Amino acid sequence: MARPGRRQDAGPIKVVFWAGSFERAGTQRFLVELLSRIDRTRFEPTVFSLRECGELLPRIRRAGIAVHEFRTGRGVLRPATLRGLGGAALYLRRERVDVLSCLLGITTLFGPMVGRLAGVPVVVNNQRNLTYWFKGGMREVVYRHVNRRLVDAVLVNSEAARDELVGRFGVPSPRIVITGVGIDLERFSGSERDESLARELGLTGQRVVGIVAKLSAVKGHEHFLRAAREVLSARSDVRFLIVGDGPRRAELERMAADLEIADATLFLGARDDVPALLGLMDVFVLSSLSEGAPNVVMEAMAAGLPVVATRVGGVPEIVADGSTGVLVEPGDARALAAAVLELLEDQALAVLMGRSAASLARERFDINAVVRTVEQTLSGLVADARAGRPRRVRPSANPARRKAEGGWKAG
Repeated sequence: MARPGRRQDAGPIKVVFWAGSFERAGTQRFLVELLSRIDRTRFEPTVFSLRECGELLPRIRRAGIAVHEFRTGRGVLRPATLRGLGGAALYLRRERVDVLSCLLGITTLFGPMVGRLAGVPVVVNNQRNLTYWFKGGMREVVYRHVNRRLVDAVLVNSEAARDELVGRFGVPSPRIVITGVGIDLERFSGSERDESLARELGLTGQRVVGIVAKLSAVKGHEHFLRAAREVLSARSDVRFLIVGDGPRRAELERMAADLEIADATLFLGARDDVPALLGLMDVFVLSSLSEGAPNVVMEAMAAGLPVVATRVGGVPEIVADGSTGVLVEPGDARALAAAVLELLEDQALAVLMGRSAASLARERFDINAVVRTVEQTLSGLVADARAGRPRRVRPSANPARRKAEGGWKAG
């Protein structure tokens, strides 16, 4: 039987994507790419935010997609939080939204509850990194509950994220959809060296090693800086680019000065010309302590760069160790430096790895394929809901049965 007040027509699927804010970070960038490519004849997208701000917000507005801010306070029971969540629920019910897709951090905790209270037929969570931001306690309890009991599917971009959901949170594997990872290949493929930009940054005649990441603790920039010191002790013709901004910038700039490498280290902040900056680099580095499936590694590969990255999360699913780059253990600055030096010294190896990386990126990391998978997943869930069919999977209380369940990919 149809739910009262619910749409039963075959018109465009009304989908709300609930994010936090729109700074230049991986999940937000993925959302922008998804919104720019989603089939508007089949889907009618809207965006919820906790803070209507960030560098990527204008791109969403230029795409003609409405953004609605529902602010929250510092606690669940604070008046600001109750007003924000209540406003979101009223919108979802009034507009008869078909799908609520919760994308990031705190929205994946309370968003599914709001969606269910508002009567949204399909509620989906997304996990695009590993949950390093959980430190036990109530957040972990709530996250386990919403993903096991409230959502119709959890969309992930890596096998590592799926494994964490199954092993740590007890989410049934058949409820987890691996969408794959993707980037705008045209934007990053064939990034060539811009000599005017090289002169502007003082990089003429220098070898260049770079990292592109938010300046936050999980990205492990301190290990990048320590590795830079090791590399500079072996050769003086290397410069290090740090692209991105964040709460640790002042701390990391002080650290570069303390390590006596400030003159060889450029903190460039958040930039819109990342493809051009990649074109200046000889080696790309990611020193993260935790990751899902980082877009920036795929972008570097598409640009034809060999990658030195830490063996965390979904990174080994992207970088073929010894073929398209080198993987080292997280927190090991000495190993990071050794890998970078090997690629700087052996240019033939670096070029070979870079070509292999570009080829692999073209084969596996097309954002359009990811968008199609998301569209197929949401369409299938909505079709089930409109036909009154039960949810695909119900959580099993039997751990042995959960362990035996296999995952599925939308086809």
